Amino acid sequence: MRSYLPLRRSFTLIELLVVVSIIGMLAAILLPIAARARGTARKMSCVSNLGQLGKALNLYVDACDNWYPCACIMPSTEPKPGLPRIRDLLELHTKSGEVFRCLDDHPTDPEYKLPSYFEGEGSSYEWAEILNHLKVGMPPRFVPFKLDIIPILRDYEGFHKRGGSKVGMNGLFVDCHVESF
Repeated sequence: MRSYLPLRRSFTLIELLVVVSIIGMLAAILLPIAARARGTARKMSCVSNLGQLGKALNLYVDACDNWYPCACIMPSTEPKPGLPRIRDLLELHTKSGEVFRCLDDHPTDPEYKLPSYFEGEGSSYEWAEILNHLKVGMPPRFVPFKLDIIPILRDYEGFHKRGGSKVGMNGLFVDCHVESF
């Protein structure tokens, strides 16, 4: 009696190439979507950081008899002895110094030698010096517009330009809302 073993069928070269090309097409479709999702997640992390800094700013203002902090815009360019960094003033009211870091913080200025503003300035966000020496509710001197329209903390540069945003910045406003513009 002869026993027959079932024949083992293997893939042909053409079938293997078809499978590889389908996988390649799927990767080509999904990788840009994943990159866009990562960019959006970094932008939302920045928005969250600014929201936390808004809470820290409120705590600072409450502790200082309704006076806004008096800080420099960019510590590396301020004359010595200059004003303190905004991070130095608000860090006591935050859980961690990492809230001052934007994940997309990569300077485009060739003159800036460090890999991020966070490393050089202690923060990825610049302070609106118009609030220096100002108490909550006081109108700013020599400024013909309301404080509601300017961000009091914002990205140093348009870090978030990818994804259709024209300016690519996030900003914290006086009423503590955070907006991308």
